[in-house]
Amino acid sequence: MPIYSYKGYDIDSGSSRKGKVEAESERAARQKIKQKNRTIVAEIKEEVAIVSKEDGEGSPRFSFLAVKVGLKDLSIMVRQFATLQQAHVPLDECLRALVSQVENPVLRNTLSAVKDKVSEGKSLADACAGFPGVFNRLYVNMVRAGESSGTLGAVLGRLAEFFEYQINIRGQIVSAMTYPIVMIVASSAVVAYLFVSVVPNLQKVFDNLKVTLPWYTQTLIEISEALQNYWYVIVFVFGTGYFIFKQWVANASGRYKFDKMLLGVPLFGSIILKVSVSRFTKTLSTLLSSGVDLIAALEITKNVVTNEVICEVLEKAKIEVQEGKSLAAVIAKSGRFPGLVTHMIATGEKTGQLEEMLAHVSEAYDAEVERKISSMVSLIEPLMMIVLFAIAGIVVGSMMLPMLSVMNQIR
Repeated sequence: MPIYSYKGYDIDSGSSRKGKVEAESERAARQKIKQKNRTIVAEIKEEVAIVSKEDGEGSPRFSFLAVKVGLKDLSIMVRQFATLQQAHVPLDECLRALVSQVENPVLRNTLSAVKDKVSEGKSLADACAGFPGVFNRLYVNMVRAGESSGTLGAVLGRLAEFFEYQINIRGQIVSAMTYPIVMIVASSAVVAYLFVSVVPNLQKVFDNLKVTLPWYTQTLIEISEALQNYWYVIVFVFGTGYFIFKQWVANASGRYKFDKMLLGVPLFGSIILKVSVSRFTKTLSTLLSSGVDLIAALEITKNVVTNEVICEVLEKAKIEVQEGKSLAAVIAKSGRFPGLVTHMIATGEKTGQLEEMLAHVSEAYDAEVERKISSMVSLIEPLMMIVLFAIAGIVVGSMMLPMLSVMNQIR
């Protein structure tokens, strides 16, 4: 059912009012606002809405939008949903409460549509599955497992913890990369200023004095002239290179080669591997503890892990586990995972506590990732300062040495 936002005036006091109302049409919304809220509507509009895949093209009010809800908004909603379910609030009341509380308009309207489908007799998982842009396979399968086992509240709680974990990992990575990026931008700006402003001014001085310049100073002047006269060529080359790179990684073969190369990069490669391992073990543990079978869990986990090299290992693991082989043996054979991971998985398979062992591995690698990122930041900071001062020193030194030579000759 569509949601309308409105502005208007109170019938009794004349004070301004605004809010949201759920109704079948704009006319019904106006009547509802007037009767229940005693408000004269001055402005009303339907909020952004989406439809599920199965609705097709016949809906007169809804149109499909290829948008996704942010992980933070989804995490907050799932946490609220879990709290309501754990308090034994009926499902339709939970959905109604979520529709009134959620701020994101796409998510709010999606939940409203899900509520309507549930009221028509569909399961919550089937209703959510119609909105893949909002609810991914991980969410749908965990909800389905929770519904079938009667533990939806507990499953939603685990799902909320998983989303919060993803937000935390992403925040750590962004925080770690912010300082190096700022330093690179600052360094580039300083170097560009030296080449575009300082070097040309000193060049004029040298030209007036008719000084014979050493090779290194002449090289800097030529670089400066190239930046001033052919900057658009440089921009074009970098732009074209970026476009070609994006096309290359969009191809399956190119993406695989790029991800394989990333795993081999000193310092960064080990962090990328540990993040992938942490995401794999956390996702698989969450799914298994929610009642999803191992084969389906491996398929979903493969889509959550972003590195194509690790995805290939998980795809092979899914196929071989279907054939009756051990998950630990398949992962060990790939040679891509650390020994701790394969050992813990093997122990979990023998003891029947695979999800607990995976959770322990995830916690261990989360701590390791945090430590590695902190070490990387502490190492990058002085390196960036050294590089910045070295470049500035080379430019200034190359221009000032001829100037000092001229001054000595004058004396």
